[in-house]
Amino acid sequence: MEFPFEKIGHAEWRAQVDKELKGKPYEDFLVWRSIEGFDMESWQDQLPEMVPTLINSKEPWKAIEYINEQNATEANSKALASLMAGAEGVWFEKSFRGAAAEVAMKSIDQSYAPVFIKHETLLDFFGPTLKDGTQPVSADGDTLLLRGERLRERGATVIQEVALMLSQGIEALANIKSPSNILFSTGLGSSYLTELSKIRAFRWLWSSALMAEGHDAVNPEMIATNLTNEYSKTDEYTNVLRATSAGLAGAIGGATYIMIKPWDHHFSESSDFSSRITRNIQNLMKDEGRMDKNLNPSDGSFFIENLTSKIAELAWSEVQRIEKLGGFSSYVKSKQLLTDLDASRNEKLEAFTNSESILLGANKYPPVRPEDEPLIKGSEYQYLPDVVSLSYSLSKEEA
Repeated sequence: MEFPFEKIGHAEWRAQVDKELKGKPYEDFLVWRSIEGFDMESWQDQLPEMVPTLINSKEPWKAIEYINEQNATEANSKALASLMAGAEGVWFEKSFRGAAAEVAMKSIDQSYAPVFIKHETLLDFFGPTLKDGTQPVSADGDTLLLRGERLRERGATVIQEVALMLSQGIEALANIKSPSNILFSTGLGSSYLTELSKIRAFRWLWSSALMAEGHDAVNPEMIATNLTNEYSKTDEYTNVLRATSAGLAGAIGGATYIMIKPWDHHFSESSDFSSRITRNIQNLMKDEGRMDKNLNPSDGSFFIENLTSKIAELAWSEVQRIEKLGGFSSYVKSKQLLTDLDASRNEKLEAFTNSESILLGANKYPPVRPEDEPLIKGSEYQYLPDVVSLSYSLSKEEA
């Protein structure tokens, strides 16, 4: 079909943009300077030179319920109730083992609703290495959990998270028979387009890595979860918007599973209210937004394809650096990972302290009487820095 108008080239589009800016500097208004350390034009009129080659998702994501009950019977009761209310799988934060795990999983049809329990149905493969330098080991049939969100919580940038997940995956492939026995977990912050493009970049890099290692190219099994260490107790319901942004990024990016943790779980006792509201984010995404009907909605978007390509390019360069150091385990035990994460977390905190990055209700439009922000503590690792407790750090700066 022929259209009765001429194709407009990049130069013509740029000239029109400059005209609309009416003398304002293009670089100040339409060049996005990412906290990840790269610049991108905010408008794009063409695909990148190397268009990301992604394997299309065949099924919509599954909505996973986060359950933090410490008693196995109570955890099971909450799991069954959430599955009746729209959840499609369960993550038990408590590491139930043996008989306790059986109680927690009682009456759950795992052919429909997957159940995730660390150290029972999942093996935190590099957890011992990060904790004390122990070399990872696995047994036949183990599903290896390779955690990117743990690194994001402790200061990793999006680029570093993609690179570190990929380096973990490459090393783990030598310890298992099939890539299907790997589950990646990724953290989702509030930078919506960056986060969804990150997932797409990782899918592209992982399928390429599998082919290089002699495996069939497939999408990674991935569970995406919101990074609640960036949430604020002050003006707490803004966190619901942050959680929604994270859920949308996971769905459009192509995650296999999405787990949205209650926005208040770091500073309040778990409640049916916050769990229900959090669960309903994904119910609305599917039942009202119909986002489970279009499985690859970002394909062909000039901006997202360019951003995906940029993240993949920078992450692959970082992977090559890690591989030259001997791979992920060697990188950890040399303490270079600790050094790199310390540097990136300090840069992040400085950016928020100087208001180069914004956290609404904390360093932008703070209330007259802010709440006391909690210090978020995670598990201690010899080879990782502490969790970035963002709102707590900003509140101390204000004081």
